[in-house]
Amino acid sequence: MPSFNLVDEKWIPCLMAPDGKPQELGIKDTLVRAHEIREIFDPSPSVTIALHRLLLAILHRNFGPVNLDAWHVLWGRGQWDAQTLCAYLAECHPTFDLFDPQRPFFQVPEMSDAENHSTANLAQEMAAGNNATLFDHSCDATAKTMLPAEAARYLLARQAFSIGFGKSNPFYFQDAPLVRGFTVLATGETLFQTLALNLMVCNSERPLPSSSTDKPTWEYANLKIPDKGGTQPDGYMDYLTWQSRRVHLVTRGEGSVVVQCQVQQNMALADGILDPFMCFISDPETGIHPRNLSATRALWRDSHVLFQEVDHSWKRPEVFNWLARIHGLQRQGEIDLACQVSFSVYGFATEKGKAASVILWRHERLPLPLPYLGEDATELLNSLKDGLTLAENVGKQLNQACRRLAQLVLFPNKGENGGLTKPQSQEAEKFLDALGPGSLYWSHLEAAFRELLVALPDDKQEQDGIVQYGITQLRVWKDVLRRAARGAFDEVANGLDRDARTLKAVSRAERLFNARLREILGPAENERRDATYERT
Repeated sequence: MPSFNLVDEKWIPCLMAPDGKPQELGIKDTLVRAHEIREIFDPSPSVTIALHRLLLAILHRNFGPVNLDAWHVLWGRGQWDAQTLCAYLAECHPTFDLFDPQRPFFQVPEMSDAENHSTANLAQEMAAGNNATLFDHSCDATAKTMLPAEAARYLLARQAFSIGFGKSNPFYFQDAPLVRGFTVLATGETLFQTLALNLMVCNSERPLPSSSTDKPTWEYANLKIPDKGGTQPDGYMDYLTWQSRRVHLVTRGEGSVVVQCQVQQNMALADGILDPFMCFISDPETGIHPRNLSATRALWRDSHVLFQEVDHSWKRPEVFNWLARIHGLQRQGEIDLACQVSFSVYGFATEKGKAASVILWRHERLPLPLPYLGEDATELLNSLKDGLTLAENVGKQLNQACRRLAQLVLFPNKGENGGLTKPQSQEAEKFLDALGPGSLYWSHLEAAFRELLVALPDDKQEQDGIVQYGITQLRVWKDVLRRAARGAFDEVANGLDRDARTLKAVSRAERLFNARLREILGPAENERRDATYERT
């Protein structure tokens, strides 16, 4: 009889501290040695986030915490209590067997009414069915087999990230909890710190309403019956281990490899569940729903909004509210939080009108200075917003300058004064898209923005009781924007032909662009020095 118990077998991909050496560990060793691990990392973003949710469910089950003081004690220990964890995992050990004939972990026994599919069906990012090939290059026709460790990782991800589309039993496929929007995860210097920073107070009200029967899915004696109208989780631990699909892994031989899988609809999530790691927007017409990722816009460009506590149309991730409480203890000197906190964003986007087609996976990581999350962060956030608004305005002017350049190159007689026909305008827009000035510009800014994000909280001056942020850093940022925009324009221009007509078009577009830059950013540093010299 095949067996692969996730408590002991090596299957969780860890990067060990301090050098990042890769090593696979079982659940027990991952948690007990979390302070020795730098991070969990899998090439699949969905696997990475699903593994964290599994470990958080185990930690909540054993340690709560019921309040901030209890969390403070856990943090102060610097590692998870091995005796408590080992006792719990020993008690639940049989329920973590991936190939148990009666209750395989996160699965159901073999289904007589379900078809067998390629193991590529386990992962949304694999090229199976309607999915495009992203960073995986498998396909339905490939007889892909998986070792138990890999199958276990994708099994967890499938339960959290399955897209609702297509026929199934007992009813059509519906979205798993994390399909829409993106998931935010606070990260520390070690896996212990990462898990602790995301281990929010867990009681009957937080992070989700919970009943006395709430527990992880492997502790339920019987499987729940799917309800097309949606099912309310018993609580937060039930939700973290939500079984959105009935899955069965088909093995060959003694279970050394997984050769196929069965997947059908299982539990549909009731409406109104707000995941504490997701960001939500409120729309008068469509109601509250997760904010989606954009295929063309990096999330850092909206970070000032992401950090805002709440407004009439926006709700930041609940984990940010939790980190704000931790920051309050830090400011009062009641907690030693010396680690560098950052946050990671995981999510994917689907093609509009094709619900089951994944076109984009994204994993972004940004520093997270905790002052941005405090109740008194308004002025700091306004300064961050000012910096990002400047970046957007410069980007628009770059785009307009390159549009004028495209018109002058293609239609030199009409492009100078406008008057293009609709087909000519469309041709110019296609030429502009091919030039790609926006991607050149924004790609030059991300590293500098990280520096701005970290430096702004310390760049403050107080006068007459009013605190101002960014007087120095925003001046530096303006110079960064100017260099990035001019560099992008030059790169576009240098890629064109060098004939007289093109050089004339570049000169005209550049004069306009430089004038607009001065309007937005003021004079460049060398221009300021020259003006000062003339006055003296």
